[in-house]
Amino acid sequence: MSQELYRIDANTKVVSTQTIPGIPYSKSPCSIAISNRFFGKREYILRAIWDQTFFRRHLSKAMFDLVFFPIQDGLLFPSVNQIITVHDLHYQHFDSSISDCRNEISRFRTKLYKYKMPHILEHSVAVVAVSESTKQDIVVSFGINPDKIHVIYNGYDEFRFHAIENTQPTLDRYVLQSGNYFLFVGSILKHKNIVRLVQAFARLETEAILVLAGACKDADYLEDIKKAAADLGILETRLRYLEYVSDDDLPFLYNGAISFVLPSLHEGFGVPIIEAMACGTPVITSNCSAMPEIAGDAALLVDPTSVESIAAAMQEILDHPQRAEVLRSAGLERAKQFRWSSSAQKLYEVFKMVSES
Repeated sequence: MSQELYRIDANTKVVSTQTIPGIPYSKSPCSIAISNRFFGKREYILRAIWDQTFFRRHLSKAMFDLVFFPIQDGLLFPSVNQIITVHDLHYQHFDSSISDCRNEISRFRTKLYKYKMPHILEHSVAVVAVSESTKQDIVVSFGINPDKIHVIYNGYDEFRFHAIENTQPTLDRYVLQSGNYFLFVGSILKHKNIVRLVQAFARLETEAILVLAGACKDADYLEDIKKAAADLGILETRLRYLEYVSDDDLPFLYNGAISFVLPSLHEGFGVPIIEAMACGTPVITSNCSAMPEIAGDAALLVDPTSVESIAAAMQEILDHPQRAEVLRSAGLERAKQFRWSSSAQKLYEVFKMVSES
């Protein structure tokens, strides 16, 4: 996004705590690295204290025109005009995201978000929502004026995620065979609905396997997934958990999959949907929250609460190659609508509006 903003206006001064390839930027003197490896849940307390004190003071002294948070965070009492991004409010919909989360750090972080977000939104001059669905979530959950909220879709890396002819050399490193697996990409979290995905997979008439790729954010839920597979008689060789897969390898996994399946109960956007489509992979996703909005007519939509619905869509892809080809072509066209250049132009207009008001 920063690179595209710089292309729009080379006079834009970017200050960042991270390296941004391809554009001149200033290193923020108020960056800090705090690892939860040492601090546990205190990492979030320390980060919050740092942001709300030292970082806030630095913004005031440096006399910035505005501060933009591309992550879902912000200042409770900003010293300059603040624009924040809201990616997802699943924790507003599911009390279980707190009460059932057996990871202490994740549970604490969610509680902290629920406390902070109403105040941060109230003290922001503008809010970026990554989908119309997320915008409505913000309005309903917090009573924010909809005129204050600007819908700007996420983009994807066009140079990385595209159709690839020869995927097998990379897949060999994961002991996978192209065209012989269904793929899920995302964090291991309860609202991702992976247990139902496993239950649906168990109903298929196929020798294909199910591959899960993503960071484990809830180790206990991962155990629930493995137990569900064992109870259904799914051999470990047919359910593969790859943990985090690098962005360099992920396009090869998308390209080699029979279909990408995201039966999540809630998504604020669903970036993997677009990544999979850009790779020419047929997509199956849920018919709720932002997923129909992002997928459009280029995916099979399922009821995420119904194992039968998920299984039927997966079997349809297996049984009807022509249908899979139609989805593949439609997905490639759909992905073209989510370019960072377009998103950056819309964000730049919001910046101008705030700076000139």
